[in-house]
Amino acid sequence: MNALDSSHRETASLTDIATPFGMVRLVWQDENIVKVALGPYQPESILPVVLLGLPSHARGRRLVAAFLAYFRGEQVVFPCPLPESEGTEFQRTVWRALARIPYGTCQGYGELAGGLGMPSGSARAAGSACARNPLPVIYPCHRVVAATGALTGFGAGLAWKAALLELEGVPLDRARMQVTRMR
Repeated sequence: MNALDSSHRETASLTDIATPFGMVRLVWQDENIVKVALGPYQPESILPVVLLGLPSHARGRRLVAAFLAYFRGEQVVFPCPLPESEGTEFQRTVWRALARIPYGTCQGYGELAGGLGMPSGSARAAGSACARNPLPVIYPCHRVVAATGALTGFGAGLAWKAALLELEGVPLDRARMQVTRMR
């Protein structure tokens, strides 16, 4: 799992969590999370567990506990601000909007854009911002789908996106990789 780019290597610490869908790596700078990396989709019947690097700071332990609860299927609110150095103002606006999409629901890219006051036809711009989200799951870009309900555009792959939506109780037609009910 290559979660470290050159901007995070020097002072970063890592937390690796085994989940029922594969590894999740949390990358920290000091006491702040700067990246969530989802490893290859490798489903297993396991309970989520920390394999490496439980943070020594309280903020980190709370966030890890929230991840463990989420991957046990519990609805959680992640106690985590966006990294200050990440994204343009537009991207940060989209990422904050992702946090307002309720657990267990989906929203279309166009609907997301419209909710931000963007002109019609701005779905691609919203999708592009989602693709650059440094904190997937925390800022749940997996809850954004095509207007038809089709699963599209998730950095870790559509299998991860489908698994996260199913974990949240979103009904899917796996054969078509499509949400069967948007809300």
